[in-house]
Amino acid sequence: MAAKRFDLNSCMMFITTRSSKLFATKFNQALKTENIARSEWMSLFYIDQHQPLTQRQLSDLVGITGPSMVKVINKLVTRELIISEQSRTDKRERLISLTADGERLLKETLPIASQFQDAVTDGISQRDLDKVADVMDKMVENASKL
Repeated sequence: MAAKRFDLNSCMMFITTRSSKLFATKFNQALKTENIARSEWMSLFYIDQHQPLTQRQLSDLVGITGPSMVKVINKLVTRELIISEQSRTDKRERLISLTADGERLLKETLPIASQFQDAVTDGISQRDLDKVADVMDKMVENASKL
């Protein structure tokens, strides 16, 4: 029996990588009117959901490296959208929370995220979206074991 030939164009790992890059670029463009980048917006979103967060927790949630997260945090602190305070229990850690301005900007930009999601998933049933999410979760689980 002949071995199955590898086809990069139908490989799910490469399809998702290509898709992810396109989605990131387009979402950055959608957020441009609010003068915020996708990684900054995602940071505000996750801080709002889980605050306070450590820098490491936030970088894990956003999916960027520690040094990249430092740049995002510094920019958000400068814009007074978040505060970064030293932990009372561990002096090496800083705890990150939203400011009122950060909460306001997140609230104002949530409709942009919702509209973006609606546009990207237009014409796709919820059942199909759920199936893709299930498959991706399983692929992530499998890759985590490697």
